[in-house]
Amino acid sequence: MITLAMGIMIYLGMPLVTASREHLVVDLAGSVLSPTGKRIQQTMVNAIAALTFILFSYLLLFHGIGLAEDLMVTEDFEIEQAPIAYLMATMCIFTILVFVKQVFDDLTSKGPDYSKSNGPEI
Repeated sequence: MITLAMGIMIYLGMPLVTASREHLVVDLAGSVLSPTGKRIQQTMVNAIAALTFILFSYLLLFHGIGLAEDLMVTEDFEIEQAPIAYLMATMCIFTILVFVKQVFDDLTSKGPDYSKSNGPEI
């Protein structure tokens, strides 16, 4: 049950964390790229992430359909699993919308200021 709750919480938080751009980022090229290069990099990363989440939502949606057809429930509390898969797919769709908005913001220069440093100076 704890594993299920953790998965639900992660998927519920994805659109919010993505919208505030506070997800974990490992930036290996950020120190050598210009602000324009950082903007291009972020646009490409967000576009790839949106495509990845399209795949996730597709797979979760059809997995949920399979769970509904088989009437799958959890072992402990006999909670139906299909609505959980649908909720996760919906949160992926919301995250896709956030990524697409960020791509358009970066393309129209309405995104964050990439000339500032993202981390502490060493």
